[in-house]
Amino acid sequence: MTLTNSLRFAVSSVVLFVCAGIAAAQGPVIDDNSTTSELEMSANVQTSVQLNISSNGGAAVDGDNATGLFTIDLGDVNGLGLGTPAIGVSVAVDGSGATYSTPINLTPVYSGFTTESADVTVEAGGSADQLIAREGGSAVTMSAVTTPVPVFSDAASGSLNTRYVGFRIARTEAAGAKEATLIYAITVQLD
Repeated sequence: MTLTNSLRFAVSSVVLFVCAGIAAAQGPVIDDNSTTSELEMSANVQTSVQLNISSNGGAAVDGDNATGLFTIDLGDVNGLGLGTPAIGVSVAVDGSGATYSTPINLTPVYSGFTTESADVTVEAGGSADQLIAREGGSAVTMSAVTTPVPVFSDAASGSLNTRYVGFRIARTEAAGAKEATLIYAITVQLD
């Protein structure tokens, strides 16, 4: 046997033993008490955005973060501000009516973006009672929402942002149930 043939045989034997060792170390084995299996995983990361609305020491906010549908009941109201407001609701009276307000939290939550900056706007939903709805940064600065307006900007994910919502009831407002909808929209800023 020549030296070249001996080297070929030696290299082939080493390769066979290495391959046999790898095969025995993974998958089903016979006459052994240990083996391994591998699981390769993959996923596609997507962006996600939601805007949570919650109570902030005022009237109770009911709803579900998963659906984005929330409600708040301001109780009994009137244009003179008479009676006791609902729990967590404040009333301010002037010569032409009464404004009922309560604080809420808006919490933007988002993932999968390279930025930590979101803007939130509010607009009125369609309703005959929409003109009595109010929204603002404080009970004093609440105003009617007739077109989409900025609420806050550059908000980090998970940050609590206090807003005030309520009704302005004029002394001439007709009695009966009142409903209005505020639609908050969140936009995460892209780099």
